[in-house]
Amino acid sequence: MLTRCPAFRAWTLPLAAALLGLTCTTRAAQTPPVASDKAKTTTNAAPAELELPKSVFIIPTNSAEGKDPFFPLSTRLNPPHPVTPTNFAPAVVQPVQLDLKGISGALNHRLAIINNQTFGVGEEGEVTANSTRVRIVCKEIKDDSVVVLVKGQKRTLHLRPGS
Repeated sequence: MLTRCPAFRAWTLPLAAALLGLTCTTRAAQTPPVASDKAKTTTNAAPAELELPKSVFIIPTNSAEGKDPFFPLSTRLNPPHPVTPTNFAPAVVQPVQLDLKGISGALNHRLAIINNQTFGVGEEGEVTANSTRVRIVCKEIKDDSVVVLVKGQKRTLHLRPGS
């Protein structure tokens, strides 16, 4: 138990300062001694270059040389199997589905509606047929039919009966 003596309080502060100073001096004493000038010049020289080993990866060109080190499960090095041609049926060309929806206009300036696109005589445009775009040219418009060029072939489109 500490006593409440004024003399005790008077010497605690100098004692703490002395201990702190003693700690700082012991830390300074632990630093290595200063070397001579000759030793300083040799330590300032650049250290010898260390040669670091480098990894070398040789990626094989076929499966007999080994596996790809980065992708060992890859089948890229296996040669592809040769494809033997078989007798294939020729591709079936679907005819372009064109519908003449209507004919209108004056006798000297007729208009035809083909697959929801309007054409006059001599006009060229694209229509959607069979889920693809097809370019057609309107050559002639008659009272109940239209003559068009589709992919260089001449076709005659007729109005449906009753329309």
